[in-house]
This record gives sequence, structure tokens and C-alpha cells, in this order.
Amino acid sequence: MRRSFVLRAILPLSLLLAAACAGEEPAPRAPAAPVASQAAAPAASASASPEVVVPAAWSTEMTKDQQTAFMKKNVIGPMGTVFQAHDAAKYKDFTCKACHGPEYKNPKDFLPHLTFKDGKMTAFAEKPDVAKFMALSVTPAMAQAMGAKPFDPQTHQGFGCNGCHTVDMK
Repeated sequence: MRRSFVLRAILPLSLLLAAACAGEEPAPRAPAAPVASQAAAPAASASASPEVVVPAAWSTEMTKDQQTAFMKKNVIGPMGTVFQAHDAAKYKDFTCKACHGPEYKNPKDFLPHLTFKDGKMTAFAEKPDVAKFMALSVTPAMAQAMGAKPFDPQTHQGFGCNGCHTVDMK
């Protein structure tokens, strides 16, 4: 009973709080590091980006290059492992497109909207297996990947579903 309450409480509240943590989507490609052969070409050297410093935790204050580098360094690998453990065939090639879509949108604009109705996340009734996977595997792993604490229903702080999904309150 307590676990069910916690899951129902964690998902919707975490969605609301994590929205503050979510930033813009990463660009389709990170800037390429300069290669030795580019040093000889003045035009290539002039256009090469300096080394991007990747912060330890996600912040909306990061530059687009930092966001992209952060996602590639901290999110793609760990989240690919989580999704592949759930469905190896479907998520064989886990890339940015899994969350951002083919047009690299903000995940909230690409991923399914979640509905919170009458104090409950409707996904648990509509798609219980997916909701359980998201609540028990994806959300905690994503919080860790983002360098954030998982959502705590008692303090209403931390990363939850709303970090990636839009939650419609009904």
C-alpha cells in the first residue's frame, strides 16, 4: 500500500518540480574537437570551438555546447543501458532521438504528455508496465544522470517525471 502511494505521489509531483531543472534540448551534434589536420587550415582553425567544460550537474545556465556535451557524457550511456535492459531490441541504438525525437525538440514537446487526475497519475491505470518501469528505473537513473536528487514526496524537491514530460493536471 505504501509503495503504491509513493509511486502515485512521486510521479506527478516530480514532474512539476523537475520542470524547473529541465533546460533546452541539446543540439543534434556536439561541436567536433579540432583535429591535427585542421591546425594547418586557417579557416578550420578559426571556426573550431574551444574545449567545452562539462558541469557536474544539469543547469539551465549552461551554454548550448555545454548542454550537448553534458547529455552526451552523462545521459546517453547510462540511460541507454536502462532502456536496453527493459527492451534490448527496441532501444538497441539509443541516441538523443529517443527523448528529443528526429527534430531534436525539447523532450516535453516530443515525449508523451502525462496526466494527473484526481490525485493520481493516469499512466498507472492506462499503461501499468510502462509506468512502473519509468517510476522505478528511468526516473531514478535520469535524476542521477542529471546530477540531481530523486524526487522526495515529503519535501517535494528533486528530479522526477516532469523533468522530461509535460504533465497535464485535470
